[in-house]
Amino acid sequence: MTEHATIRVTGHSERHVRPDTVRLTLAVERTDHDHAAALRATEDAAQAVKDALLRAGVREEDVRALGLRCEPRYETATDENGVRTRIFAGYTASRRIRAQFAADPAALGSVLEALSASGAAPEASTEYLFAGYDALRDELVACAVKDAKQRAKTIAKAAGVKLKRVLHAEYGGHGMPVVRAAALRMNAAELDPEDVALTEDVTVTYEIE
Repeated sequence: MTEHATIRVTGHSERHVRPDTVRLTLAVERTDHDHAAALRATEDAAQAVKDALLRAGVREEDVRALGLRCEPRYETATDENGVRTRIFAGYTASRRIRAQFAADPAALGSVLEALSASGAAPEASTEYLFAGYDALRDELVACAVKDAKQRAKTIAKAAGVKLKRVLHAEYGGHGMPVVRAAALRMNAAELDPEDVALTEDVTVTYEIE
């Protein structure tokens, strides 16, 4: 196997961007001693949530119902003799609804207001995303490669050698960052997300002479 004299460097690129998409996850649950009734009540609440989202201007294709679950619920009771008994307390059904829309504080405020008026009382949490990440990632990777080459040239010049061809390149990818906000109350939230740092690193091995 031929041995090569090499320089191995890691190039870095970074860009600070404002998240442009909010992903809202809403959860509703209802409990009833009748299994079917628990499911119906939960689905009614989920429909009220969806209707509220649509009224607030979220596009129907951006609203998605996630898994429906229904499980028995038990409570523990203790009698006068200290004996503890597990008592069936009904069935609890739950459904999650996810919606995505532009990360505009006014839009999110309208959505929260509509949800509050829906009567469904969902638990809500938000995640802020950058929808244009894929295109920007390619740009960041290209900049990281250029940075690696510049670093290699600097090292080669200082060492009195010349760069030849690229022998190997490693790129793991960081993936799109997700900014998770605290669970939202229907009447209060930090609606304007901070900028996030998008970074990429590429490690390149150059042959030298």
